[in-house]
Amino acid sequence: MELIRPAKGTGAQKRGLAHRARPSHSRRSRSPRASAPQDSDSTGKLRRGLRKLAAPEGFAAPVPSSVLCLLIFLSSVAAAAPVALKGYLKTYLYSVEPAAVRGWPAPQADGAYAAGENKLRLKAYWDGGRLKAEGAYELIFTARHPELAAARPLTAGYGYRTGDTAALLSGRPGDPSVLIQNLDRAFITWSPPAFDLYAGRQPLAFGSGRAVNPTDILAPYPYGTIDTEERRGVDALRLKVPAGEMGELDAGWLPGSDWSPAGAAGFLRARGIAAGADIKLISAVFRENLMAGADIERHLGGAMLRAEAAQVWAGSFGDRESRDDFFRLTAGAEYNFQLLDGTDAWLEYHYNGAGAGEPAGYTALAGRTAYREANVYLLGRHYLAAGAGAALSPLVYAGAGVLVNLDDRSFYATPSVEWNAADDLYAAAGVLLPSGPHARFDGSAAVPASEFGLSDRSLYASIRLYF
Repeated sequence: MELIRPAKGTGAQKRGLAHRARPSHSRRSRSPRASAPQDSDSTGKLRRGLRKLAAPEGFAAPVPSSVLCLLIFLSSVAAAAPVALKGYLKTYLYSVEPAAVRGWPAPQADGAYAAGENKLRLKAYWDGGRLKAEGAYELIFTARHPELAAARPLTAGYGYRTGDTAALLSGRPGDPSVLIQNLDRAFITWSPPAFDLYAGRQPLAFGSGRAVNPTDILAPYPYGTIDTEERRGVDALRLKVPAGEMGELDAGWLPGSDWSPAGAAGFLRARGIAAGADIKLISAVFRENLMAGADIERHLGGAMLRAEAAQVWAGSFGDRESRDDFFRLTAGAEYNFQLLDGTDAWLEYHYNGAGAGEPAGYTALAGRTAYREANVYLLGRHYLAAGAGAALSPLVYAGAGVLVNLDDRSFYATPSVEWNAADDLYAAAGVLLPSGPHARFDGSAAVPASEFGLSDRSLYASIRLYF
């Protein structure tokens, strides 16, 4: 699990809203991916409105030993060899309207609540020729209204890490003010002529789909996540070997938190060109499950066609659970238009074989393999996703994305606009707008009436400064 699942994009990128989350050093944040809840209590949505403003006056937190070690390491490296130090400061302000349950007998969080977050990320790059190193450390201070904090407690922890610093430096998950740390990068790269070897905490991302990626089961961002500029780091050993002019073999091992097969993952991916198409085949073993998938991209006329699919066999290397097997598919197209200073639009269909065909089945999904171990978060089966974005001027970009559950007719829209105010300074604003019937109380529990009726609505504004 991750510490906080950010709400969607702080600013739309040149490629349009709901752009897929990939590891990147780009200074533009990924446009909102609009996220759906992972379970019926809408804890997935809380992550969207949980970003902080500034520490209250007089606030102080002890400096952890991990931070001191990192600072000592960076200073020693800087003294010994060329090193580049970079980073950014991001501030998010939110107005969050929690999703209500109709007929709930107890008081609920009601109305719009203020929330904010300050995120400081420090990055270090060391280049020793064929040997390189990269590190990144984050401090995140979140502040929320007490009623919102109690209704939407933060979740802590990241998947596929062998060990980690304590996530919470100050406060508890349900407290109004929380200080969080994240040692998100710590890896070396060795690049002799024949291959590239990566070892340590690094980003891993798979798939070309704009809204949902069936092959990305390690650390995906849900649709609706705001800050997707940096893919969450996982501990891995990865080897990339060129194959021919355009091909590549890519293999990796993630030992997991306890270094046991039950919590580990491994993958083998092959990439090549055939009939003008970029084809990627992948096989992965994760937490004793087996996945096989493919990702194909091809230009046709002025459009880019994409198809991505994956089949998972649950418990193939442990306790076999054939009823938990599932298939997922994303297929669609993207087209760039010569309008304004650049416009693009895209359309995708997504099939989620792990989901339920109607809202009555949503609550039973939490215990299935797809949701416990494969990072699946959508609850329905059939979806249509669309988005468009345009550069209104060289400094202003606007876009919007929408994800529609075709089974229950609920949807999630994510319009946003971004302004490049100055060198290395960006301001953005947007809306996380889910729509659908709210869950209802049946006398004993909350029963979902639609998927996106479980999601909180949010308005947000952000400022990002890079250095």
